[in-house]
Amino acid sequence: MERVKTRHFEIASCTYDQLLAAMETWRLDGVFHYACFCDANGLAYCRRDLDLREAYRTADAVLADGGVTKALAWVFGGHLPERVIGPYLFPKAMAYGIERGWRHFFYGAGAGTAQLLADKMREQYPGIQIVGTLTPPFGELTADQELEFKMQIEEAKPDILWVALGCPRQEKWARAHVGRINVPIILPVGAVFDFYAGRVPHAPDWVHTLGLRWLWRLVTGGRRTFKRNAWCVPRAAGVLIMEFWRVRIMGRMP
Repeated sequence: MERVKTRHFEIASCTYDQLLAAMETWRLDGVFHYACFCDANGLAYCRRDLDLREAYRTADAVLADGGVTKALAWVFGGHLPERVIGPYLFPKAMAYGIERGWRHFFYGAGAGTAQLLADKMREQYPGIQIVGTLTPPFGELTADQELEFKMQIEEAKPDILWVALGCPRQEKWARAHVGRINVPIILPVGAVFDFYAGRVPHAPDWVHTLGLRWLWRLVTGGRRTFKRNAWCVPRAAGVLIMEFWRVRIMGRMP
């Protein structure tokens, strides 16, 4: 998988098909992996959150989930064949994994969401293997809870652990737990559980094509999402402008 090197982390240059093929390799190679989807929210947090930056730096792949991340790759001389976003990868992975025997586990989101999502996926994708769901309590877990949840996940023997804890918590969780939980692949995917469980409206294709998913979430995501996007979008734009000036105007490459 080709990558575009930016100042703090590398952005994967791939298609959905290439990522799915990589996931099949990761599932079987005996090594523990995690990948991240970087949008405006993640890029904004990277300005001040060194742990998130390190999670991106050490991930097996950082995908351009937002137009601003794709633009950042261009600033550093890269050309991404397409944006690979979590909400679009998810149903592709559900379908792709059926004949390959992929075993999925859903971890996170609000009360009942992961189980509702599992029920809907079983209806939509006959033959899919969803081997467990778990919704942790809000806040930091105790050592006993960590051990209990680890054992529950490992007993189910998933190939892919889908994590919905919100950015930046879920990316840092993935980095902290890769290799500590015996599961080949960890994928933090944010609001994907809510979208496909039917709890939150998902942006239509034309919104994605225009790069306005952030605006859709601003309008439809409720007060908390509105405040988050109102905070992160201008800061992510500031990161992009700063890097454009630094790289394209001043000629300073990483």
